[in-house]
Amino acid sequence: MRNATVETLYQEAVQDPRICFFTGDFQHVREREFIALGGRYQNAGMAEQNIIGLATGAALSGKKTFVYSIIPFITLRCIEQIKVDVCSMRADVTVIGGGAGFTYGTCGPTHLAIEDIAMMRALPHMKILSPSGPTEACALMRDIVRVGGPAYIRLNKRGETDLHNKMPRFGEAMVVREGKDICIMATGTILAEALKVADILLAKGISVEVVNIHTIKPLDEYFVRERSFSRQFIFTLEEHSVIGGLGGAVAEVLAEANGRSRFKRFGIPDEWPSVVGSQKYLRGVSGLSGDKIALEIEKLF
Repeated sequence: MRNATVETLYQEAVQDPRICFFTGDFQHVREREFIALGGRYQNAGMAEQNIIGLATGAALSGKKTFVYSIIPFITLRCIEQIKVDVCSMRADVTVIGGGAGFTYGTCGPTHLAIEDIAMMRALPHMKILSPSGPTEACALMRDIVRVGGPAYIRLNKRGETDLHNKMPRFGEAMVVREGKDICIMATGTILAEALKVADILLAKGISVEVVNIHTIKPLDEYFVRERSFSRQFIFTLEEHSVIGGLGGAVAEVLAEANGRSRFKRFGIPDEWPSVVGSQKYLRGVSGLSGDKIALEIEKLF
């Protein structure tokens, strides 16, 4: 996903001389080509606050700037710069973060990204995108080039596969599996577990609609409100803390919609994992495997 996104950005940069790209100690597949673009590319090292400042300065000079680093370092480490430099001035800066959720689970808490959505969602003017696969990430990257920042794109790392063959549209929820009893709204690559849940429950006579929320902010509130009247249950699924992420955003809409659906969030509990391990392992430890989620939903249903 990461390499595909950088490739798309390079293609856009060749066509649009306003695009600049700043990275933090990150070597990527198109680095030589980006360097050839001259001053529009800079590997600024492990100095994320400075990178945001550089990107904002370029944006205020008429450029469309993109920055990349691992999520905890390009969000938590420089949240003040994103707040003051980027958002308060509505600068055309897009933050690309790699390593969503438990992607870097073997590195421990320093590299986990389980609170970034909550933090970025609270910033005025910020847009948040969370693609489920490489093709979707590329399409959303093109949308952000068109729409402009402030924006945040949340990626895994590499090796992900496409989970569906539909093309996303910025700001619109995407139904990837039809169903009439319950609705699971998922974001990011954990959409794969939502599809697994749908298969398990279908064998038990429960029809599950799976919805890909690739745009968390602005959330497709019309879609959420409509489902609150047409589905018995609504569930959210995310590789992020249950506090403040997709589940929180959907809950806020449902609370004001006064619909008839019951609601439950599936996400990472409000605690750090007590173990380290692969992304798949930590998802299981946190109760975010398809089997465990299906069992919980079946009990409620």
